[in-house]
Amino acid sequence: MAEMKIPRHPKPYYLSYLVRHDEEHRIEAKYGALTMDLTEVRRSCYADVRVGSYRRDQVRAGGFKDNLTDLESNELVRLPISGSPDGLRFALWRLTEAKYREACDDFLHRIAVELNFRDEHAALPSFERREAIEEVHWRKLPEFDRDAAEAFVLRASASLKSLPCVRDSHVRISAINAIRIFVSSEGTTLVQAIPYRVVELHLWYLSPEGHAFPQTETWFVTDEAELPDLNTVKQTAKRLHARAESLAKAPVLRAFSGPVLLSPKAAGLMIHEALGHRLEGNRLLAEGEGQTFRDAVGETIILPGLSVRDDPTLTSFEGKSLTGAFAFDDEGVPAQPAELIREGVLTGFLTSRTPIGKKHRSNGHGRAAYHQRPISRMGVTIAEATHGLDDEALWQAFLEEIRSQGAPYGIWIIDAFGGETSTESYDFQAFLGEIDLAARVFPDGRYELVRGVDFVGTPLNAIGGIVAAGARREVDNSWCGAESGYVPVTTISPALLVDELELQAKPQRPMTPYAYPMPWK
Repeated sequence: MAEMKIPRHPKPYYLSYLVRHDEEHRIEAKYGALTMDLTEVRRSCYADVRVGSYRRDQVRAGGFKDNLTDLESNELVRLPISGSPDGLRFALWRLTEAKYREACDDFLHRIAVELNFRDEHAALPSFERREAIEEVHWRKLPEFDRDAAEAFVLRASASLKSLPCVRDSHVRISAINAIRIFVSSEGTTLVQAIPYRVVELHLWYLSPEGHAFPQTETWFVTDEAELPDLNTVKQTAKRLHARAESLAKAPVLRAFSGPVLLSPKAAGLMIHEALGHRLEGNRLLAEGEGQTFRDAVGETIILPGLSVRDDPTLTSFEGKSLTGAFAFDDEGVPAQPAELIREGVLTGFLTSRTPIGKKHRSNGHGRAAYHQRPISRMGVTIAEATHGLDDEALWQAFLEEIRSQGAPYGIWIIDAFGGETSTESYDFQAFLGEIDLAARVFPDGRYELVRGVDFVGTPLNAIGGIVAAGARREVDNSWCGAESGYVPVTTISPALLVDELELQAKPQRPMTPYAYPMPWK
């Protein structure tokens, strides 16, 4: 850093490199024929060059302004994957040079902006100083057995030909061996290696009336032993097909507002979208963010007895591996548990090295995917109830809630598969969860499947409306996209009973059935 200088411009005070090396294999088949056979080695580097001082540098608005895609440095993130070390040295030199010039430009721009707009966070330092550490969590990652994977997807996909009304399908296996190396001018050296393995089964069911029902089951793990065998995939395909047949006959529900029972995975999705993203500390510094819970520390914001924490150091739960786990974050801070809510009371936020208050200490949640600046993100989010109800008691509480409200029925969300949320102040503070399977439940306990809706809500009303929680919890491994890119996450949650949640119609348009029959009929 002593040699990095541009006359009359600020000098760098901090420099770090995070090298991401990924070896990915992806094999996919449709109806017994191979449609994808991909092997790719990717190596990239996130270089963080900071100018000025820990007290005041070029980064503002919590780092949210540093995710632009049209910067010169973004074209230099990819590194050589083999050959002479000089090629690697050149790539790092060129990237560092571009990042330094951009940092100087951002620093001057920050000064210019403050001529007209007051920085309400000026009393906070720009970056947290950390002591040097060295942790090498190296392990040899498992080799990918390509031949076995090919045989598996060919046989599994061929078995789907017998399923009526399935007009498209695939079976895919993905394997990523991810290696992360972090070094900094503070003297820190960190290494970790994580294997990610995915089996995806997808069916596209088209009813005779032209209504499409996509059905997907994904096994996302870090331990290959948890992947399904051939018989499990076949049986799952039959289950998904039967579910699609039932949904095709189910009545359409256009809208609803009333009591809702969310299964553990659907409840975890609501916790993630309605609550988790709003507890990411960098958002408290970002211009334009709603900052829903900024002043709510010490207040009861959720059902008393319900607690939420995020612990990326937890690698397994009840025999299942957790893909959201990591040893250190993308700013070189060891991962650590972060208590967010204790017995219904908000106690803290997910934090990175960007201070959000006095005596700030990062809890190791600064994460990013590629060129983006790391911001605080979820890892392994865990919700648990002190006095959670067993399944039968929770079901009875649901029925009692329906009866006490005088509602004709309530909604049981059995399965949900994705969601999104808006946290900006200029937009609606809302979230959405995509329902895969739901039923309406009558006061006497009878229920029938319904289709055509997703669940939506505003965060305060949704989490404030939780009136009971289950004891049994389930793991949901998935990917989460936000301003700093897509990162693997895990949610562990019990079922939740909400006294009032809204459902809205899915976007859908019936299709004209295909003119030709399937070619093997």
